[in-house]
Amino acid sequence: MSIRRLSAVAFLMLTLGSATAATAVSNPVEPQTIAQNQRPNRPGGKEGGMFDKLNLSADQKQKMQAVRDRYKDQVSQRMQAVRQARQELETMMAGTANASQMREKHRQIIGLRQQLEEVQFESTLAMRELLTPEQRSQLAQMMQQRRQTAKNRMQNGQKPQ
Repeated sequence: MSIRRLSAVAFLMLTLGSATAATAVSNPVEPQTIAQNQRPNRPGGKEGGMFDKLNLSADQKQKMQAVRDRYKDQVSQRMQAVRQARQELETMMAGTANASQMREKHRQIIGLRQQLEEVQFESTLAMRELLTPEQRSQLAQMMQQRRQTAKNRMQNGQKPQ
């Protein structure tokens, strides 16, 4: 399994919240990370979220918030950089830029995405350390169910949530 895929899987295991649509050439969807969630003492950010189902202790919730706070700005800055570079590429596509310039912008976007994934992965690892082995197992099962539901929706032509 590639490092990129491994980091994406690990990130997805602790990613909560809804997806944020990004304006881009291919209009990809960027998942909202735990580090972006602003609701204090609510690691999942949503009523009935996955972390609520894990029955986190008060100490775990407090530590999750601290991890979220530690990574929030880094994740936000990198996401903004990716969005801006994508917008620049879109503008280049519509304008007079040559293929070489657009390839360079595309390489820049790839690098920025990798930086974002690295920060998200580090955040995920920090939060993973706060979970008990049983909670990790429960979360993995919930994420598998969530991926299957999303796959089914896509196969049926529905929008992912």
